[in-house]
Amino acid sequence: MKNLLPAALSGLILLSSCSSPVQKEIIQETNTIKEVKTFPAKVHEKNKNVYVAFEDGTEKQLTFNGTDNDPILVKDEGLVVFVRDDINPAVQRKQLMCVNIDDLSESVITQKKPFEDGLEGTTDILNIINPTLTPDGKEILFVTEKYATANELVQVNIKTGMWTDLFTAESFEQINSGQYKGFFFAAQSDIGENGRDIFYRLVNDSGTIIKKFSDEEAMNAFRKEMK
Repeated sequence: MKNLLPAALSGLILLSSCSSPVQKEIIQETNTIKEVKTFPAKVHEKNKNVYVAFEDGTEKQLTFNGTDNDPILVKDEGLVVFVRDDINPAVQRKQLMCVNIDDLSESVITQKKPFEDGLEGTTDILNIINPTLTPDGKEILFVTEKYATANELVQVNIKTGMWTDLFTAESFEQINSGQYKGFFFAAQSDIGENGRDIFYRLVNDSGTIIKKFSDEEAMNAFRKEMK
């Protein structure tokens, strides 16, 4: 486009950041450049593809595979982590993926367990339940199969794909503030007086039981008292 830039600005090159898309406007009246940053605000899944919505109300489709779900925004890295279903006639496997918001480049974080589970005897990831970003934005927590009688809460590093086993859990919620920050509410499959059952507990990140609840309702009541 001809003669849009004042002479003083003719040598400037406008760039955009990979981690936070940037739009730059040229204000001719004042011969200055106004930088308008458009940050990602939230992500969602539509028709099994991942989308990001920006603070200015615009939206961008990030994946086009038709098998993607559970997107998680990692705002500081300019990434979205998501689960991809790898479907074949025999088994439905899962991959933990990430996509760059700026250039749509994808990479696999992890697609195999570092152990054979006790139910199917496979290293394939068959379940990624409740994927959750850790408060520091470096790892993803989720429940997956491990034992024949119980699942495991694991932590996977977004950059390295390294797994850390935390403790057995069928479901979980991480506590991000207050006295028990960093601890978890967990439903765990365990042996009790009446045989195997689901028990509701407050545990730390190594699985040590801090508090036991009589049932899920009692745990939820305790959660409400904390807020």
